[in-house]
Amino acid sequence: MNIAGIVPTLYEAIAPTFHGEWIKVEQKGKGPGPRSSHAIAVVGDKLYSFGGEFTSNVPVDKDLYVFDLNTHTWSIAPATGDIPTLGCLGVAMVAVGSTLYVFGGRDASRKYNGFYSYDTVKNEWKLVTRVEEGPEARSFHSMASDAANVYLFGGVSKTVRLKTLNAFNVSDEKWVQLPTPGDSCKERGGAGLVVVQGKVWVFYGFYGDECDDVHCFDVDRNVWTKVETTGEKPSPRSVFAIAAVGKHVIVVGGEIEMDPQAHVGPGKLCGKGFVLDTETLVWKNLEDGGGEAPTEPRGWCASTAATVNGKKGMLMFGGKAQTNNRFDDLYFYAVKELNPLINVRVGLGLF
Repeated sequence: MNIAGIVPTLYEAIAPTFHGEWIKVEQKGKGPGPRSSHAIAVVGDKLYSFGGEFTSNVPVDKDLYVFDLNTHTWSIAPATGDIPTLGCLGVAMVAVGSTLYVFGGRDASRKYNGFYSYDTVKNEWKLVTRVEEGPEARSFHSMASDAANVYLFGGVSKTVRLKTLNAFNVSDEKWVQLPTPGDSCKERGGAGLVVVQGKVWVFYGFYGDECDDVHCFDVDRNVWTKVETTGEKPSPRSVFAIAAVGKHVIVVGGEIEMDPQAHVGPGKLCGKGFVLDTETLVWKNLEDGGGEAPTEPRGWCASTAATVNGKKGMLMFGGKAQTNNRFDDLYFYAVKELNPLINVRVGLGLF
C-alpha cells in the first residue's frame, strides 16, 4: 500500500467535521412578538425570553415569556416575588440549573435594572443585588454561565464602555471581580461571551468601531490571553447571535457597520454564519445543510445554546432587520458532528 498517497486523506479525515442545518420553529400562542435587544435562555424543554424593544430605545414590556419546545406554544410565565418593575432593553439572561439570572438593561431614560433570579420551578422572582450594590449598572453587556457561576463582561454604563469581568457564585450568592483584560482588549458593548471547557471566551463587540478580536480567560489560572485565529474569519461585528456547542462556537449575523444615527438606525447588518473550533482556532463558514436558513441579515438578536429533540445547537430569536423593522421568528441550528472513526474508514476506502 502506498502510505504517502493516503496520508493527506487520512489527515483530513481524522478531525470530526462540524455541520448542521437550520430549522424554522413553528410558534403558537401569545408570544413576545417582534423585538430586538432582548435575551433568551433555556431550562429543560422551555425557552424563556425577557426584555427588548420594537422601537429603538423604547422597551416593549416587562413580561417574562416562556415557549414550550414540545408544543411550540408561547405564554407569559407566572410571576411572584420581587417582580421586575422596569421594562428594559440591552438586557442579558442565562440559566444555571432551573434558575434564570437576569442582569441590567435600561429603559428610555437610561434607568437601569438590578440583578434578578427567577426560579422556574416556583415561578418566583428574587432581587439578588440592587443596582447600587452589584457590578456597575449597564446595558448591551454579555453574560455566560457554567454549573456554578454567572459571568458578566463589558457593556455600556451611563458614561463609558466597560471591559470588566465579574463572576457571581450561585451557591454563595456573591459577586467577585475577576482580573481585567489588558490593553489588547478594548472596552466594548455588544460582544459575545461563552464558556468552553472551563474558559471564558470574549468575541468581537463594539468599542467605537466594530471589533474582530477574540480573548480568553482561564478561570483556573486566572489569566487572560489574546487568541489568534485563522481560516474563514468573520469580519468585525457586534450584537450577533452566539452559542457554544462542545468545543465549537457559532456566530451568526450582527452589525458590521454602525449606523449614522447609532442605535436608532439599523446599521449595516450581516446574515452569514461562522463556526470556530476552539482547539484548532480555525474559523469556517457555517453550513446550512439545505435547511430553512434565515434569508435576511439581522443583528441585535437573542441566542442561546440548546438541546432540542435530542439535538444540540443554537436557538436564535428575533432581532433587528436591515429595514429597521424587528423580526419575531425563531430558528434552531441543529448540529451534526460526524464520528471521526467513520470518516477515517471512508477516507481509507474501507467501506
